[in-house]
Amino acid sequence: MPLPSRRTVQRGFGLLQVMLLIAVLGGLATMGYLEWRERTAVENARLERLHLSQADQALQTFATVARRLPCPDTDRDGVEDCGGTEQKGWLPATTLRMAGADPGVDIGQIRYLVQRGAGDFDLTVLDDAWRPLEYDDDGATFFAMRDAPPYQENIRTLADFCQRLQAGADTALAAGMAQVNAAPARAVAYALAHPGDEDTDGDGSLFDGANTGATSVLEDPQRAPLLATYDDIVLDRPFGALQTAFHCNVLVDSINTVALAHDISSSVDEMKEENIESAERAIIFASIGAAITAVETAGVVLEGISDAGNAAGEWAACIASLGILANACAAAGIHTTSAALTAGVIVANVASIAANVTAAVLAGNALALADSDVDASSLSCSVPDLTDQLNQAQGELNDAIADRQAIVNEIAAKQIELSNAIAARNQAIASLRFWVRWGYPWSSIDGRVDTLLSSAATWGTANNSYSDATTQVALYQDAVTNWTATRDDYANMIANRTSMIGQLQSEIAALDTQIAPLSQQVTSLNQQISATSDPDLIASLTAQRDAVQTQLTPLQTERLEKTARLSLLQDATALQNEYDDAVTELATAQSNLAAAQAAQTAALTSINSAQSSYASNYNSLQNPGRYQLQVLPSVVWACSTTAINVCQPGDINTYSAIQTALNDLFGPATNVALAPGPSSRYFRPEQIQSEIDELNRSLAAADRRIDAAQDSYDSLAAQVANPPPCNITGSGVTPMPPDAAESILINVDIKGGTR
Repeated sequence: MPLPSRRTVQRGFGLLQVMLLIAVLGGLATMGYLEWRERTAVENARLERLHLSQADQALQTFATVARRLPCPDTDRDGVEDCGGTEQKGWLPATTLRMAGADPGVDIGQIRYLVQRGAGDFDLTVLDDAWRPLEYDDDGATFFAMRDAPPYQENIRTLADFCQRLQAGADTALAAGMAQVNAAPARAVAYALAHPGDEDTDGDGSLFDGANTGATSVLEDPQRAPLLATYDDIVLDRPFGALQTAFHCNVLVDSINTVALAHDISSSVDEMKEENIESAERAIIFASIGAAITAVETAGVVLEGISDAGNAAGEWAACIASLGILANACAAAGIHTTSAALTAGVIVANVASIAANVTAAVLAGNALALADSDVDASSLSCSVPDLTDQLNQAQGELNDAIADRQAIVNEIAAKQIELSNAIAARNQAIASLRFWVRWGYPWSSIDGRVDTLLSSAATWGTANNSYSDATTQVALYQDAVTNWTATRDDYANMIANRTSMIGQLQSEIAALDTQIAPLSQQVTSLNQQISATSDPDLIASLTAQRDAVQTQLTPLQTERLEKTARLSLLQDATALQNEYDDAVTELATAQSNLAAAQAAQTAALTSINSAQSSYASNYNSLQNPGRYQLQVLPSVVWACSTTAINVCQPGDINTYSAIQTALNDLFGPATNVALAPGPSSRYFRPEQIQSEIDELNRSLAAADRRIDAAQDSYDSLAAQVANPPPCNITGSGVTPMPPDAAESILINVDIKGGTR
């Protein structure tokens, strides 16, 4: 064959270059496409969530205006279709815009599921579903809705929508209700679904999974988009979430407050004479209530100081135990929290005192208004003096600041102690190496020192794990014990509820009989103290008041406890819920206890293994027999053992020196050959660091204590500086007629609340 010409060869080489260039350009184009596709997917996902959020806001805006939710659009013309019963369709974008709400999307882009049906929870219906509350005939309850007539009909406001939301929240999930396909399934007020960009499940619809079709179900909003099978995004709104969004409780309560005022007006009109007597009693009991609250405030201040002091002592015990003394560490947190909550109670009590004084004034004014024969100047009420409580709160604030500084000082001292402990440990390790080598540069058993140190560290870690596990077992065992007692107590209350209610009512009535005269004595003595400047008389009256208060306080405490128990017994649902919660908490505590016991067993195995390894390595270093020391240019023989006939004449006996160094590093302990001492030089730095960690935790608690003490002081100082006015004035007038009060109620109902 003839050889190819030069021109032919050159032409083939040029084609290869072109092919390579095409391959490179193709790769670059592919990379660019993939990057563009990733960015596009991210931006699309952001836009999809934005569209759902805009549609969600539009639906809530519509409900605010129309007091209902729109029906779904079933024919994709953008207008709601309420003629059928379909719960799932398309977002009615045109209807929303007509109501002044911008859904942020075009017609037919978003699936819309809304709760409909024949029940009271059909959210697309606007009717007079809600009425203000009223007292029943005997005035025992305030839970019945007003009937129409005589109450005006067809007042349709947002309160009616709230009523339907409440009906939905109270209804158990059933077939046919709008719901999301969660595990377990849950009912929703409404839900929205965006289809994404692709038909990932290949069914001919951009919507995937349960989002396709006419069923009353959309997919779980928590279902993550998967490129191969699912790329939709779902947003749902449960009944409770909408109740919060529309402030339903506040709205309903505002109207019911006016309804209560109307009922009171009717009662005043019907029973004027009885109300005159009630007003007289109200002055007395409001003044007594203010005095009782003042005394309770004193107790709360002292309890808060006690809790703060207990917390300080328990933090100290917790720190001293390196954070593993379960009861002290747990109680420290509890008392710290309790001391902080005390500040809130004091603030509430100060407000209660003002409210009681105001109530006394209102009652006095009511009496003067109701009975024209009453001389307002003859009526009086008293404002309790909280100066003693203020001084106690100031003392607690000063103590809290001083205790915090003490913790800061202790942390600084511990940091110095830590540095010294690290230096002492390093020195003890260096001393051990020195005596193993007998001062020479090298020994043939140097490696055994490092092995022993490593096994000691492993033992320390295992020992800490075992201590932590033991602490957890103790805590969960306490939880099991406490929740068992709580569950049994609730079970007994459920089984004997009727008899216990009667018994508690009798006991509370008996306590009231004892409390009333004592409370009146305290109030009278406080008034006498306020009215005199004679120090001897003040001291005598104060002693008398304190003696009476000593009898009164335990009675009041007992009454509060019995009242709380009675309230729970009278609410069977709440009592059952408390029992169910106790059963759940007990099961959780038992499960946690079992896990903690398993962890404790595993930790015990680990520490036994670590201890065995330590003992073996300790013996290997203490009893190596004969070994060599480097003495250039030759070696010297050393010997450390308790065995007979191992060491040779002329060997350097290092046994006692090594034993002393080991005791210095790992002692004191009963037998450092079996296990190192937890408080030895080797572990002391870790112990001190644990103490510093616990001190830092107590420092945070000290900061909270200071904040709580400051809040208590500020509240009491404001009360002392600006006591509530206690002036009763006025003259008899005709009470507001019930029909005028009802007219106000109707107007408030029509307006949709007092907001």
